[in-house]
Amino acid sequence: MSWWHQNNIRMIQNNLRDIDAMMDVDRHIEWIRNFHANVLQIGCGGITSFHPTKLTDFQWTNPYLRGDFIGEIIEKAHANGIRVIVRFDFSKTHESFYEKNGHWYQRSLDGSPIRYNDTISACINSEYVQNLALKAIEEVIRKYPADGIFFNMFGYQTRNYSGGYVGICQCVNCRQRFSEMYGESLPVEENPDDPVFRKYCGFKKFTIDDILTRIVSMTRGVNPEIAVSTYDPEAIDIVRDESNSALDRPLPFWIYQSSDNVGLIEGSFDDKVSSNVAINAVDLPYRFMGISDHLNRIRLYGNMAAGGFLDWCVIGSFDDYTDYENFEGVRKIYGFHEKYEKYYGHFDPKTKIMLVSNGMRDSAEPEYRGLFRMLKEEHIMFTVVKRNALKYKLEQFDDYDFILLPDIMEIDHETAGALRKTTACVIATKYSLSLNPSLVKDLFGVALGEFLTDVRGTYLLPEPREVFPIFHERKWVYLDKPYYKMRLDPGVKGLLPKVEKAGYGPPERCFGHAVTDESMASFGNGNIYIPWAVGSLYYEHGYDEFKKIFLALMRMAKPVHRVIKTDAPEMVEMFFAPVGDSAYMLQMINMTGFNGITFFDSLPVSFDVSFTDILPNSIAELCDNGEKPVDFVDGKLRIHMLKSELYKAFLVKTGAAADELQWETAKS
Repeated sequence: MSWWHQNNIRMIQNNLRDIDAMMDVDRHIEWIRNFHANVLQIGCGGITSFHPTKLTDFQWTNPYLRGDFIGEIIEKAHANGIRVIVRFDFSKTHESFYEKNGHWYQRSLDGSPIRYNDTISACINSEYVQNLALKAIEEVIRKYPADGIFFNMFGYQTRNYSGGYVGICQCVNCRQRFSEMYGESLPVEENPDDPVFRKYCGFKKFTIDDILTRIVSMTRGVNPEIAVSTYDPEAIDIVRDESNSALDRPLPFWIYQSSDNVGLIEGSFDDKVSSNVAINAVDLPYRFMGISDHLNRIRLYGNMAAGGFLDWCVIGSFDDYTDYENFEGVRKIYGFHEKYEKYYGHFDPKTKIMLVSNGMRDSAEPEYRGLFRMLKEEHIMFTVVKRNALKYKLEQFDDYDFILLPDIMEIDHETAGALRKTTACVIATKYSLSLNPSLVKDLFGVALGEFLTDVRGTYLLPEPREVFPIFHERKWVYLDKPYYKMRLDPGVKGLLPKVEKAGYGPPERCFGHAVTDESMASFGNGNIYIPWAVGSLYYEHGYDEFKKIFLALMRMAKPVHRVIKTDAPEMVEMFFAPVGDSAYMLQMINMTGFNGITFFDSLPVSFDVSFTDILPNSIAELCDNGEKPVDFVDGKLRIHMLKSELYKAFLVKTGAAADELQWETAKS
């Protein structure tokens, strides 16, 4: 097993400034040790070389470099039991290389290069990335015993550091390669309805996967024990993502960012580990102020609880960093993880619900997030899988009771075949499978008709009442956002009759609504189709009625299995998963201090948890000072979380594993 597969990593990333080449390395290593970290990710090459490179024709040597910074920091880190992942950024070069090598660079629609400060954006299809970057990597990993390599901003960038849109690269390399592959000119607009742009999306995936495969192959040839990490999962070992903030990011704030990012990798790939970095900074322009300590800890606990490793990032060195507010919280969490690392990173939840994501990092995916949030608030365990990773899960479809497709507009032929055969109830929402109309017909007995955009003012009638008994007093639920009309095959059950809109404005004119024979949900062939944005409306507007409707439809199709039952508040995020033979981890993050924008101290809460699939013999709370056995009656555990207590973890054992826990406790 390679070192990263142990998944007991506590990583700190220092995004180095050029001046940090002069830092006191011994003091920096002491900082890393003090945080209980066992992996350091640190700047090495690409935009700036932090080592004395011989490849000066395309590597800009740090003008502040004195001696061999990378060599020294790897040597001293290893001496202290700390692994080192070296960070490269080949998305840009210093502007000094431009005059002789203009063909390396990304071009905007008007043909101009993309400049930012003294750097210029390089194109992934250029000689610089395709060939010279590999030489830069090879120089480092042959010279230094690095444990891993990471690439920042790898792929196709359409925005600069200020968020300004720079468009689809129009350089000669992209034009030529795209033409060779598709016989087309490059698109100039990101329009999903344009068939050429859809080809371009395939072009991006192919070219990124191709260069990553070559990088991994070269790296393995030098040293098979070097981990390769970036944001694209193809061929690599450690898949990176970020829990970050941005001042201009549209609300609602996604509080589940860490457990979402980690869960997506853990649920999609068996051979990769998740490195979801908690960015300390408020935003790129404000790197020297940290986010709320509460939010910082929620993100790190989310990484840990969902099965990823700990990963935290600050800019520069610690000595002259301007905000130590979050440091103690990081130390505490990293120290806790160090004490109990044998339990973390090895969760194997076998849930009964698969939630599919388009896996678009730059898109909010409101439909997916709405369903995600519904299940989290109801403390229903589920597995998230990327749409492009479904091909690895086809034989597991029947292990699930439900497969949820939120706005998954298109899937491949092989996955479509598996969905046709599965015993799971497939629930599709919003515009799912609208690009696979024959599959909609086969799965749901539905033909999609007119796409209606004039929707505002219409309602849903939550009927039949036996399906929606929870709606006692509220007779109508509003409908918003465009949707597809459905034509139902004979035998397919229609639900949620549409109430046609009438006039609105002065109260005197607000009448004339009529219940229609148009159904806004269908149940046929054991599957459910919801052609409107039930998840998006819940994510963006928050009305509980949308969650009630969705859960009622699930229960109509099949019982919704709960591995735990609890009366915990909705804003206590729950995790439950096996961690070995007859042993389970119950974890919870108390997010009751979150008011939608600001993070306050979490509220004190008390609640019960019982287990439906197991009969515990012993339960122990993982505490700072060791495992503490706790009382429970008939398998029911009473939990108390104090004010500002964000996280708790319990080890639940049955059978022989419980006997082992009791023996270990007696010894201590």
